[in-house]
Amino acid sequence: MATPEAVISFEQAVKDYGPKEIGPVTFSVGPGEIVGFLGPNGSGKSTTIRMLLGLIKPTSGTVRLMQRDPLADHVRALERVGYSPELPNLQSFLTPRELLQLTAKELGLGRKETDDQLPVLLEDVGLIQYQEYKIAKLSKGMVQRLSVAQAMMGSPKVLILDEPMIGIDPAGVVKFRSLFRDFVRDGGTIVMSSHILSEVEALCTSLVVIHSGRILFRGGIQAFIRERLGSRSILVEIADSSAFEGGALVGRISSLAGVKRVSPAPAGLLVEIAPDSDPRAEISRLVVETGGNLVGLGYSRSELDEAYISAIRGTPAQ
Repeated sequence: MATPEAVISFEQAVKDYGPKEIGPVTFSVGPGEIVGFLGPNGSGKSTTIRMLLGLIKPTSGTVRLMQRDPLADHVRALERVGYSPELPNLQSFLTPRELLQLTAKELGLGRKETDDQLPVLLEDVGLIQYQEYKIAKLSKGMVQRLSVAQAMMGSPKVLILDEPMIGIDPAGVVKFRSLFRDFVRDGGTIVMSSHILSEVEALCTSLVVIHSGRILFRGGIQAFIRERLGSRSILVEIADSSAFEGGALVGRISSLAGVKRVSPAPAGLLVEIAPDSDPRAEISRLVVETGGNLVGLGYSRSELDEAYISAIRGTPAQ
């Protein structure tokens, strides 16, 4: 159910295409969230986003953006919303500066506000040195950066980002993470559709998972992992680990609540635990108490990837 302060809400929203139906979709997003919107190709992500932006009409149910109907009250619903599509089709004959100036004009920004925002945005997305290049001459990653800058023009309160990291180099990814976190810290909200689950895990505060037109999950990332995985694995990296493969340390770790199995690993020990337990603090204490030099301690696999695959297959991972 949507809360009064929700900036995005779907209530039993359905889009019926005849042979295929998307929905019913029900979830809400509150202010200050960075929500990862996950689902395989054809799952209904694009349809859901189009309903949210008022580009298509739901067959039934309700959609609200900034507490307004994005179809019936399109202008006011979207006046503080920025959108960056997966494959931005920007006017190739313009320069980045010209495109953002045109965007500012369409948003009704004054000259001073435009002049204040434009260089900051170009710097934030890493395009300040390319501001006078024709867009046709920019790489795919640079066009993606420009699309995000365009979405952020006019100081929106909500960003809808469809695959914002595609084509972005590692330095740009780091820059975007910081940019998006600052945006939310300043009171914004982000919904980010992505197939790059490592970026979702690094950036997002919660998830919406959709498959075959139905919402499979809405909640925190760790809750999703616990729900879908039958076990989790912790890699305990220990200097001179061969001395700790057996004996007291393995026995003491094995006796901890939630630990299923302890086995040797190239860098130390692999500890398999129940999905709802987290004995990392106790493990680190035991390593030190038994004279080990702890080098690292963390989950040994991409758990969000595994949980996501489990969810869309419909059976928990073992």
